[in-house]
Amino acid sequence: MFPGECVGIVGETGSGKTTLVQHFNGLLKPSAGKVRVLGEDLSQPGIPWAELRRRVGLVFQYPEHQLFEETVFEDIAFVLRRQKSIPPEEVERRVRSASFLVGLDMEEFGNRSPFELSGGEKRRVALAGILVQDPAILILDEPTAGLDGAGRREILEEIGALRRAGKTVILVSHAVEEIVDLVDRLVVMEAGKVLISSTPAEVFSFLLRKNQLVFLVPPIFRLFYELRGEGWVLPEGTLQVGEAVLAIEQHLNRPPLPTTTEN
Repeated sequence: MFPGECVGIVGETGSGKTTLVQHFNGLLKPSAGKVRVLGEDLSQPGIPWAELRRRVGLVFQYPEHQLFEETVFEDIAFVLRRQKSIPPEEVERRVRSASFLVGLDMEEFGNRSPFELSGGEKRRVALAGILVQDPAILILDEPTAGLDGAGRREILEEIGALRRAGKTVILVSHAVEEIVDLVDRLVVMEAGKVLISSTPAEVFSFLLRKNQLVFLVPPIFRLFYELRGEGWVLPEGTLQVGEAVLAIEQHLNRPPLPTTTEN
């Protein structure tokens, strides 16, 4: 990955997505091969695991299940409180900074119980609890799992804000359409191996050509691919409904090609 890049890891259930990202901060150790993260070969002895896990923040599925403190502020501050060398004023500054990044106003939420919040708000608290350590890489495993429509939009907006702020982000998801506008690159996993890693448009074109994992391809992209095969003049890489409607209108309004007669 490159600093500031947002990468989506997708594939079927059981394809190895979660297993892969759990290697990135040492929760799992490679039994063969090498894993290099932030310049470190994790197969080598002497890896500072605690520091690595601070720099590579992993947010599990349903992270709100791990909330346990009496207030939102204390839940976010928990990991910092364990480091006795951090003074209280620095703890407060970092909690407020992390909360701001996920759109939580400490004046409104700080003294509230995390268990009284909506699903999307709980997930933002859990995300702030990782960001408070200022990780170099942020990994989110199925960040919208279990959320209703409003909660999904809420958390996706916050991820988009983190991406625009320059945070390096890895998203594991089965809902490709939800993350496609956020990512610079998609990695498709199949049976524990990387099938392809490229831009979303190139990945979707590859899957359609190979007729593999086509359920991952958004319907609009699939429709345009099929229409181009029927001779329609349509742009490649279209993923947005508005762009698709405009492209179809332009095609339908094109003047007919001139006919030629043979003598």
